[in-house]
Amino acid sequence: MFGAATSAYAISFAGVTALQSQADQRLIDRQSPAEEAAARLGEGHDQLEAEVERAAQSYAASVTRYDELAASLSSTEASLERYTGRVEAISGAARSLPDRVTLPTVSRTVTRTISKPRVSATTGASGH
Repeated sequence: MFGAATSAYAISFAGVTALQSQADQRLIDRQSPAEEAAARLGEGHDQLEAEVERAAQSYAASVTRYDELAASLSSTEASLERYTGRVEAISGAARSLPDRVTLPTVSRTVTRTISKPRVSATTGASGH
């Protein structure tokens, strides 16, 4: 009798295990699309995170370049202000000049002196 009870218990335990195994497989089958979707979502998140990191690096580089340009523009603006002061001084001096100036006439005289060159040479053609 003890053997029959043990056998009945083993058979019913095997049946429960088979049912549980089938239930587990159905659960796995139902969750498989969710797991795939979660994996795709994770990959998308990783890609988005990488893009955000690249954008942050690009933004930081842009900020640095902007700061450099701002300093350069300040220097250029100061230089232009100095140039403006010089132009105003020159323009003021130019406005104080008369509109027309009469220049004196210049006479030009050219004197040419032509003289024969002095020569002192002898030739041996006549035997001397």
